[in-house]
Amino acid sequence: MKTDTSLLLLGCAASFTSAVHVSLNIQQPSADVPSLGKYPAKLHARRVAKALNLTEGLIYLSGEVARNNEDSDMPAYYRQKRYFYYLTGYELPDAHVTYDLELDRLTLWILRPDPKEKLWSGPSPTPKTLVLTHDIDVANYADDLATTIAAYTVAHPSAKVHILHNYYPPVPANALPRHSILSPFDNTKLQRAMDVSRVVKDPYEVAMIRRANDISTRAHLRIMSEIDTLTSERDIEALFIAEAIKRGGGLAYDTIAPSGRNCAILHYVHNDQPLAGKQLVLLDAGAEYGLYASDVTRTFPISGRFTPEAAAIYALVREMQETVFAMLKPGVKWRDCHLAAADVAVQGLMRLGVLVGKTEDIVKSGIIGKVFFPHGLGHHVGLETHDVLYSELISKGTQKRRAKRSSVMMMDDFSALVASETHNRLQAGMTLTVEPGVYFNEPLYQDFLESSPDAKKFVDEAVLAKYWDVGGVRIEDCVLITATGYEDLTKAPKEITDIERVVSTGKIAF
Repeated sequence: MKTDTSLLLLGCAASFTSAVHVSLNIQQPSADVPSLGKYPAKLHARRVAKALNLTEGLIYLSGEVARNNEDSDMPAYYRQKRYFYYLTGYELPDAHVTYDLELDRLTLWILRPDPKEKLWSGPSPTPKTLVLTHDIDVANYADDLATTIAAYTVAHPSAKVHILHNYYPPVPANALPRHSILSPFDNTKLQRAMDVSRVVKDPYEVAMIRRANDISTRAHLRIMSEIDTLTSERDIEALFIAEAIKRGGGLAYDTIAPSGRNCAILHYVHNDQPLAGKQLVLLDAGAEYGLYASDVTRTFPISGRFTPEAAAIYALVREMQETVFAMLKPGVKWRDCHLAAADVAVQGLMRLGVLVGKTEDIVKSGIIGKVFFPHGLGHHVGLETHDVLYSELISKGTQKRRAKRSSVMMMDDFSALVASETHNRLQAGMTLTVEPGVYFNEPLYQDFLESSPDAKKFVDEAVLAKYWDVGGVRIEDCVLITATGYEDLTKAPKEITDIERVVSTGKIAF
């Protein structure tokens, strides 16, 4: 159910807000992290202005609104809009922001609080306090926001009010004092400008992502060290959530904690199966800190020792990741990194005897991208787990699907990736994941053979049968592209000897 933002701006939401007690998921920097000062909202606004390349105009963004669940007095889950947060650093609901491109003025607009909220939720920030705590020029109550924007359109008839979406205008069209066939609102430029600005991180953002990865590392280590005391996938999920919250964070995404053959399901979130009798756990779980995400995957043996088959696949995936790490630096094409990892997968599966025949024929068959490595190598990470411009990291040809927030480059996109010459080059300041994997998903394999029966000649099914119970292996780290190479922000152990030591002894010494 959408909330009519124009009603909020015209002052009709004050009574609504007083009836809602917000369930917030806000992580403040904890005492063990040195203060980084204010969130750099003004820096971000100036970046966006530079990307817009305009001398006048007004940027407008709305924050998330507080609301109850339908037919309930219980609050719905609250998550601040990331584009809004990027220009404000403000986490509370029912706020708005404007940025005057000509005057370089960043203004935060908040609803006037209901005095009764002091009892239910504690004191609310005021415009006076917000100027001290946030990197903004002005803070106002939102009572006058609609009339202020309407007045701006009159005083600047050639300027535009830049918005993200045409269904969130700051003023209803029929309430504008300027009678013109031309709308003062433009939703064609702002998102692109913000995406370009967000994809390269500043030091504050890197520090938040680094801290989120540190929390994730500690949680992964805790689970590895206590896996012998856990009995089901849900135990793993519960322990990760507890560790993230205890360390001042939250969840960046729903925890993926499959075991056994379920490890071959990329976004498995049922997490309801017992661990007994399984070889591996594939834990894809990332903490969020200060609204910035991490995305971490580790695969480890439940018994404390990798089986020979699991060890062989794990070593292959590590080789894929190390091959990519050796390539990472500014100017490198991400497409080439993906193809290098896929080439390692082909050669490794041929060494193991799973794949047979000529390399070029195996590649042409599509079996790697559709069965054994059926997803993209990685994605940007930041205020979103799958951050802005993800599709362009793969291929500009998929940019039109960005609004759908496709989480991984799936099998049907692989051939387009191989053929495409439109792709992004790495830049210093990008934070992204490197997450190769090799999977043994029997239903997926059978479906592939139905559509490509000739590909069966490239598989030794007697050898393949030994790997079904491995399920799959994925290793995922967040990396920062630096001026000369990269920095791995994820410190969770991933060498076989280190993982086996933690799992078998329960001792954490990293």
